[in-house]
Amino acid sequence: MIHILPKPGFRIVLLILFFLIGISASFAQKDSSFYCQAFETERWYRIYLPANYGVDSDKDYPVVYYFHGWSGRYKWDEYDVADDPEYPGNGRVKPPFVMEWLDYSQNHEVIIVTWDGYEPNLHAGNKTREGIRYGNCQPYDYPRAHETSVRHWGWDFKMYFRELVAHIDSNYRTVADRDHRAITGLSMGGLESLYITGQNKDLVGSLSAFCPADVASMFGPKGHLSLFPVPEMYRSLKGISMRLTATDGDWLHAHDMLLKRIFEGSGFGSFEFHEADFPDHWAADIDKQLDYHMGEFEKVHPKPDNWSHICPTYLTFDQWGYNFNVDRNSNALTIVEQVSKNHMKVFSRTFIPDGPIVSNETIQVSTDKLYAPSTAFSLNIYNMTDASFSTQTGASTVEGKLEFSLPGGGNIVGINTDNMDNSADLIVVNKQNADYLYFEKGKPYFLDFTLVNVGNQDADNITVKAFSKHPFITFSEDEMTIPNLSSATAIQLDSVIEFSFTDYNEENLAGNILLEISYNGAVADTQKIVFFAIPESPYAVADDIIVLDGRSESSVPVFNQGSNSVSNRTLGGGTGNGNGVFEKGEEIIVYVKLEQGLAPKDKNTFHKAYLIGEYDNPYISVNKQKYDEKSSQAGATSTSSFVTLSNAYPNTDSVELWLRLESLYNENKPEARRNTYEFHYDYRRVKLLTSGEGIKYSIETSVVGSGSISVTPSDSLFDYGQEVTLTAIPDSGWVFSGWWGDFLGSTNPYQLIIEGNVTAIASFDKDASAIDEIENGMKVTTAPNPFTGTTTIHYSLYKEKQVFLAIFDLKGK
Repeated sequence: MIHILPKPGFRIVLLILFFLIGISASFAQKDSSFYCQAFETERWYRIYLPANYGVDSDKDYPVVYYFHGWSGRYKWDEYDVADDPEYPGNGRVKPPFVMEWLDYSQNHEVIIVTWDGYEPNLHAGNKTREGIRYGNCQPYDYPRAHETSVRHWGWDFKMYFRELVAHIDSNYRTVADRDHRAITGLSMGGLESLYITGQNKDLVGSLSAFCPADVASMFGPKGHLSLFPVPEMYRSLKGISMRLTATDGDWLHAHDMLLKRIFEGSGFGSFEFHEADFPDHWAADIDKQLDYHMGEFEKVHPKPDNWSHICPTYLTFDQWGYNFNVDRNSNALTIVEQVSKNHMKVFSRTFIPDGPIVSNETIQVSTDKLYAPSTAFSLNIYNMTDASFSTQTGASTVEGKLEFSLPGGGNIVGINTDNMDNSADLIVVNKQNADYLYFEKGKPYFLDFTLVNVGNQDADNITVKAFSKHPFITFSEDEMTIPNLSSATAIQLDSVIEFSFTDYNEENLAGNILLEISYNGAVADTQKIVFFAIPESPYAVADDIIVLDGRSESSVPVFNQGSNSVSNRTLGGGTGNGNGVFEKGEEIIVYVKLEQGLAPKDKNTFHKAYLIGEYDNPYISVNKQKYDEKSSQAGATSTSSFVTLSNAYPNTDSVELWLRLESLYNENKPEARRNTYEFHYDYRRVKLLTSGEGIKYSIETSVVGSGSISVTPSDSLFDYGQEVTLTAIPDSGWVFSGWWGDFLGSTNPYQLIIEGNVTAIASFDKDASAIDEIENGMKVTTAPNPFTGTTTIHYSLYKEKQVFLAIFDLKGK
């Protein structure tokens, strides 16, 4: 036997090699937890580390945080192997619960952290998975929009994320700045990635989303939720780089494309879109998404000089070194825009984008340390609701912060200090404080806006020039001049900047007009107006309109998107006298009939309406909206408006509304393993009566047997809510036995409250008062046979008696 001995030192080298391999393997993937103050419990996460993390102890790494979807958790995000277009060529034999995170982190110099989006396990629940127990709340504390009672525990995921970041930076070698920190997420986690990034702009430099969910996303403390729609979240993301990945087989593909159009059309600063070839709602082309973030880690993402933020319901929040404390009793979203060293716009809406501005509130503002310490300052404040000016004076803190208080109604604040280069400061305010404008194809338009000077100097020789990159907008007059605008003064400008839209397509739904403002020969600012371009909107005829003003309408054909069928429903709602006339002070819901909706079967059905162009009429308001969850659509939500007409409305005959109608369609493509949904917007204008005769209803009467029905009052048509008496009068030798039709019973006379057209049937039987006992039978035949429906047999007796009723089949059973 021959023994081969190692050379001296070989065994030591081998042991060191094994030791290093062990370190590398142990650092590849790790499940850990930290105590979260915001959730008052331990929170788990999984961390993936680069292959050389345990070897190169001097190197720091950027971090990508991943937010899982509805059915996932920090340890998994699963889909079926059959849904993977690369299977079986990729060699997978089971769903990739950890997806591609491990492989990517091992081959790139990046740390990936997958967080847990489920609620803390502080509430009774029976859900377990892989031995992990968690509570009964939905992921991300999400309550469905249509549920009247929801288990929303009020967890603040914004603070949870901040604590997780602090924990990771303290315990791992990270490049701990926003330029090297990113968020990505799938579905509900994709929605959450937009929200969390917008609430933590100081921590995150880039974000991305895979197929973000289309839901009525509610945020805020327990019992005080506000809707923050996903298409509105771009308004909080200025200064962030974003990438949206959609799969062509996503059932939410239409929503993905809507987000793309709004982000691009609104002029969002840095936006990239990618469509992956994948037949499901999933995180596809993950490596490309992570490549995007790796590229962003090489860039600098400076704090914007002019930034915006939206905070849902929380009464205290910080952003970019600013602190806001809100005192109000209602649920609303606090919106700060155009925040710079010289000015800011601060207001609250009950919902966005078209909700009313909150007047009953006070907002305390503390700025960042931007100003000279202990220096006098003055504020010119323009109130957006009552169009008034006020001033405030004070002194900066020893830290260089300004602290001041703002009343409700929305305010534009001009900031002036002794050592600043003070000048005129011109801000554009849309008519009626609208966030968005709507323009219809083929119609001429002008801009109507207020120009406000919140600076401490006058502005002379003002020029406002308009331009846009939208492909279908044509300016007839793109420039206007104003001789002078004094400090702390506003001027209303009507019918300026003339333009029109030559065409329409959905790809160019959203757009923006830039207004370049100059005075004294120099460009001072460029401000943006976001708009939606709308196709031609025909007027609906009266028979195609239903106005619900505290009444109901029966037998209305409505398309059921989930089952792809049409059924007759009873629609109700609104507040008013119920006569179907949109009278002053009433709050109505409008339905409009479409000859053809998006689905082939959706013919001649009524669709709920969302009011657009609300601010074109100062006497029209929408104080609340109704959110209905779409069937089979992953929580997607459609919206209808409650429209109110002011008591000050001067027209006594009619009012015009511009409405957006949504139609929905589920399309199942089994050959491609795809089940998608589509939504489509139609637009209609309607003229509604504001006075005069309301909707009239009829009573159709008939009898079984021999007799008649007396109707009091004896009108042919009746008002909604009117009380009518029906009396059944038997002929000689007959007795009244009961009411059938739209109501049942034996009360005679019968008091009826009109809520729609009525069918009344009175049944009369021969007078059989001398007969003590009746023994008879009948044959009942149903078709088809066998049947699965219900057969109802009505019978009556001449007086109250004990009844024995026997039913036999044809075999005598």
